[in-house]
Amino acid sequence: MTQSHREQRILAHMPQVELLARRLHRRGPQVELDDLISVGTVGLIQAVDRFDPSRNLKRKTLAEHRINGALLDFLRVINPLPRTVRRFQKQRDALIAEFSSTGNTPSADQIARTLGLSLQRYVRLSLMIIASDLISIEEPSLARRLTG
Repeated sequence: MTQSHREQRILAHMPQVELLARRLHRRGPQVELDDLISVGTVGLIQAVDRFDPSRNLKRKTLAEHRINGALLDFLRVINPLPRTVRRFQKQRDALIAEFSSTGNTPSADQIARTLGLSLQRYVRLSLMIIASDLISIEEPSLARRLTG
């Protein structure tokens, strides 16, 4: 494939990259949309370079698979928590928001019981989340969390 032909294929599928990146960005990852588009573009380039017409696979299908794979790999790198911990975080945060909307501040024990966890397990999972947070040295309120 010529360089010009390759570039045309990449450009033809860029809307697909933007669509998948926007869809993922709407789900709430703490990542800039431009970063997701860049990572998705790398996945697209891999798809174009590795496309083999003899495999009876549509180019768009391969591109979508590679783009999504690149996006998810990127998210895993920036958030190394296992899925179970991320799921716990999502459930915990939703529960805290639900309690807060009624004007109540739930205790750790209340949240743990509601989630069906022992207090010890709840604390361990919460500590894993805190330990994985990226802290900016330019944001004093976050830096104080470490220094007390």
